[in-house]
Amino acid sequence: MKKIVLPLLALLFLLPLLWMVSVSLQPPERGLGRGLLEFPEGFHPENYGEAVRHMGAFSTQLANTLLLTAFSIVGQLFCCGLAGYAFARMRFRGRDALFLMVLATMMLPPQVLAIPQYMLYRHLGLIDTFWPLILPTFLGGAPFFIFLFRQYFLSLPEELTEAARLDGCGPLRTFVHVLLPLSRPVIGAVTIFTFLATWNDFWAPLIYLNSEHNQTLTLGLTAFTQAYRVAVEWLMAGTSIVLAPCLIVYFLAQKVFLRGIRLKGAKG
Repeated sequence: MKKIVLPLLALLFLLPLLWMVSVSLQPPERGLGRGLLEFPEGFHPENYGEAVRHMGAFSTQLANTLLLTAFSIVGQLFCCGLAGYAFARMRFRGRDALFLMVLATMMLPPQVLAIPQYMLYRHLGLIDTFWPLILPTFLGGAPFFIFLFRQYFLSLPEELTEAARLDGCGPLRTFVHVLLPLSRPVIGAVTIFTFLATWNDFWAPLIYLNSEHNQTLTLGLTAFTQAYRVAVEWLMAGTSIVLAPCLIVYFLAQKVFLRGIRLKGAKG
């Protein structure tokens, strides 16, 4: 039964993606004029070139997105890894209560914090810079990623930490040289989650980035949508270009991703 149901469900979820690619290859003004499951009328890859040309400073937008994504990944791994290690291996008063407070912040939607955060960054003079998008990953991280690291570190044998302590390693050296090399699955999962979230992020860049030279791909695609509402083929081609790296990264690293989210440590 699973061999029948799962492919059907996969096809159902793939239909929007297939439709997008099909429309992006249609001739001009024919993108929405054909059925959902019909093949393109001809083959028009020049739509992708037109989409890149009309998105504006595509190379600048791509460089900005790559820069933000890279720094966000480093920040999340650094901050969440250290916090997860502290909650899993270090003993201090109020540890469990503090961890519950960290998890409780997951219930706060980002829209609730948007106004006070914007006022804070405006007071610091950081509006229209990349700092409001990078600093939160280094100074706070994501509670869900902290939870993933903590659970993974709890699943590792306690003897590893004890052996490192007997060899003279402090907490930081134990984290860097013992536990972190064994944490490739959770590192891969956090990296993929952060990559997808940062690459596709529209809310934060829209709020904090005003200058054209600071735009990301999502902002460039939005500006393209507003300027070329009729060119559906170009719009779908631009969307395919922005979406392609996410699909490539996921399919290349899906084994590491699945290993990372199948955490064994269910200790409290």
